[in-house]
Amino acid sequence: MSVAALPQWLADSKRQTRVWLLAGAVLAAVAGGLYGLENLSLIPGRVGAAVVGNIGAYGTEVKDVLAWAETLDLRSGQARRWTRQECQFGYRQSFFKSHEGRNFIITRAAFSLSRSGAVNTKYRDVQEHFAGRSIATPTLAQVREAVSTIRRRKLPDLARFGTAGSFFKNPVIPRDKYAALAARFPGLPGHDEGNQLVKVPLGWLLDKACGLKGAWRGRVGTYAEQALVIVSDGGTAAEVEAFARELVQAVKDKAGLDVDWEVEKLG
Repeated sequence: MSVAALPQWLADSKRQTRVWLLAGAVLAAVAGGLYGLENLSLIPGRVGAAVVGNIGAYGTEVKDVLAWAETLDLRSGQARRWTRQECQFGYRQSFFKSHEGRNFIITRAAFSLSRSGAVNTKYRDVQEHFAGRSIATPTLAQVREAVSTIRRRKLPDLARFGTAGSFFKNPVIPRDKYAALAARFPGLPGHDEGNQLVKVPLGWLLDKACGLKGAWRGRVGTYAEQALVIVSDGGTAAEVEAFARELVQAVKDKAGLDVDWEVEKLG
């Protein structure tokens, strides 16, 4: 992966290897005083996969900072560079998740970062983290540490449980529909997405409306600290899928919302 203006921090080959992992790229950027990736701290996986899924967390998505991506066409062996617009990003979506896009493997990516940016602390968890520590103007490094701390608290130990992280997409609904839901479920958070759309935290609904945070069905369940995360303690793929269908139906019954998977089913 190429990151514009990375400092000498990346000079040795071991550190260059680390930036193939998204967490390594974030660490390198923050170490170099470059703004843009810090809210994606501690997300497991490689940079290429992050581009494919347009991964996001705490108000930042890959599409916000990607400059370009390079691919290898599995059919012809040809290399190609794609602009951000050509990647056709959407919510946890890109061209590379389409039927045609699966013919390409991402080999490199570049991010457009800034030395004079501003940290993004608009998400409630991040705001509460700094409020509890009386930090009014957090630094770049402090935001990275805050996001890392929040993720460690909300996500399971990968050495203990099998998990794909957030299993479902958060529903994005019209503002009037959100207002009606908020009247039914007081305290329902909502994140303004523009164009009269609001993103509803599905984990909140699974917890508060459906009572399914920490619920288990045999060897699979929702994580005790975050209902959006399905965990497995030796469960099979069939068990995970059956449980996921149950969660989708519960949200439909309680809130009238359709829920899409964020994870990709293979095979």
